[in-house]
Amino acid sequence: MKNKSVFIGHWCYTKPVLIPNENGDIVIIKKMSFGPLEVYEWGIDFNNTPYECYNWVENDFYKYENYRKNITKEELFNQILSLILLFKENGLSEWINIYNKILDGLNLV
Repeated sequence: MKNKSVFIGHWCYTKPVLIPNENGDIVIIKKMSFGPLEVYEWGIDFNNTPYECYNWVENDFYKYENYRKNITKEELFNQILSLILLFKENGLSEWINIYNKILDGLNLV
């Protein structure tokens, strides 16, 4: 994929990172807003458990609302399906193909 990120509205979506990071997380969906500065992330952790993470980065006002929680495989699927629909509405076929392949891979697990 030539573009590593895409803006839709005030959200910036980044390309999935399917190689585990230093914490062992595979980041499937990451979206960031730059006004206010906040980040949502969905993926699979080192135990193969789906997770959702939210971080308020702008200042200290909402830092206590940051969270990370385990979610069900179905919830992760639904997030990916919602994202595919969003990309379809915005004519981003290359991104749709990437997330369809991820869905196919998750069905095998």
